[in-house]
Amino acid sequence: MFLYRGAWEWEYLEEAIAEKLKNPLAVAQLIDRIRSFVGREKAPRDTPTPRSQQGPLTLGSLFNSPLYSDVIFMVQGSVLPAHRAVLVARCDVMAAMFSGKYAEARSRVVPIHGVSSDTFLAFLEYLYTDTCCPASVLQAMAVLVCAEMYQVKRLQHLCEVCVCAYLQSMPSRELASTGIGVIRLLRRAKCHNADQLYVWLLHFIANNYLIFSHKPDFLELSDEEREQVERLRWPSRGYLQELSEYQQRRRQIRKSRCSIM
Repeated sequence: MFLYRGAWEWEYLEEAIAEKLKNPLAVAQLIDRIRSFVGREKAPRDTPTPRSQQGPLTLGSLFNSPLYSDVIFMVQGSVLPAHRAVLVARCDVMAAMFSGKYAEARSRVVPIHGVSSDTFLAFLEYLYTDTCCPASVLQAMAVLVCAEMYQVKRLQHLCEVCVCAYLQSMPSRELASTGIGVIRLLRRAKCHNADQLYVWLLHFIANNYLIFSHKPDFLELSDEEREQVERLRWPSRGYLQELSEYQQRRRQIRKSRCSIM
């Protein structure tokens, strides 16, 4: 169970540890073992360690590795080795693809279309390591689309978080000059069922209303979306009106002072 899940029945383990801690002799033996382990000298880095003394391989170490590979993905001319057992365990769509009556179930080389090699490699990296680190907003969106295609919900949610984090980190000046079309991101989020990202982008556009309202693609918003953005916009119409009235009063006061002098 531990080898497959990385976990055990922890409640039983805790009970066993608590029982052992009641025995002073067992505690002393445990402390001696820890001391001998911590005090053990490490081998020099340039000294190769025999396979029998090395730790077990992890899924991450098998990522994009030909070791034990039994399937090869061909993506835009790139050769990406993989392992059916990992793919089937991590992705239901892959499980259906390799376990059913599809051609991929009998083929060692599987072509992938409609996805770039970098995007599919990032997708495979998640399946092996359970992590996702897109380098940009556009790559995060591309991986999100791939995750939606293969029905990997958690990866899709991680990509949504990445897009939000990248956009939030941009200062206003960069946001105004960037070539990233936030309205187009909104359209893609809706198209690919990224509901959380879709709602967040609507609020993001509303909170940066003065930036996005002057962009040409702002007109691509639907009537319902524009109504919601107008309702949530900042600065609000009421704030701008009060600011204008305040500035007008300030100018009148200055003029009256100048006329008195």
